[in-house]
Amino acid sequence: MIIRKWEDSFIMIKQHDHAKISGIISQQWKNDYFFGIDWKDEVVVAIREHDRGWIEADSDPLWNTGQDKPYSFTDYPIESKLAFYTKGIDEVEIKSKYASLLCSLHYISFLQNDGHFAAKQFVADERNRLRRLFKELGIQGNKKMETLVMDHLKILKFCDNLSLYICLNEPGVEKVNEHPFFRNGFPEVFPFADHQPIHAHWMDLETVLLSVSPLSKEVSVYLPFKEVKIEEIMSNGLLKAYSETPESTREVKIK
Repeated sequence: MIIRKWEDSFIMIKQHDHAKISGIISQQWKNDYFFGIDWKDEVVVAIREHDRGWIEADSDPLWNTGQDKPYSFTDYPIESKLAFYTKGIDEVEIKSKYASLLCSLHYISFLQNDGHFAAKQFVADERNRLRRLFKELGIQGNKKMETLVMDHLKILKFCDNLSLYICLNEPGVEKVNEHPFFRNGFPEVFPFADHQPIHAHWMDLETVLLSVSPLSKEVSVYLPFKEVKIEEIMSNGLLKAYSETPESTREVKIK
């Protein structure tokens, strides 16, 4: 889950719904800015499906008693979280080996310096997967393809972060009050933006403006979420409160 505290409630967003938004964004990536265009469809699959391992977990959210809030993707118990990551990458590999390669690289990047035993084992297992996939896809030793893989991974990360920007910030928030992940722009840099960070900001309650846009046109996305009242959680428990809260949707335009 992506969790945002709001007055007397929690805004709760499913990870796979967030990922589907990142996939929509990636579909509109300008072809002129997309190196290795023949791989675009598979890159889009990776971006759209990269969080699919959370589907089952997000239907059964857990309460974090230590922090008195629902567990989010950032603080979820690590052994379970890594099992979801592995499950998701396995499922993506059924759809596309290249997409699963990108997803594997994406998750390794979060965990390669984590000292927890489970994280070290996850990274070791995924590196074994990567060795196999690089060989099966004929990428191993092909410097041009190895460079393309890293370009495509950067697009995945940018689309993921732009979708997270929409999910983690209150609509219309001032730049100074944005989630700290994004106040200095997105970490991924590209030639079309002179290798400088791309910044986003809310123009109004429905529109996000990019300082430099990689997109071919304005994109409208629809974000499903639930606003779960804390009073309901305290009375009935998180799972019952979440399941009985109706889902809402808001539109966001990206320019």
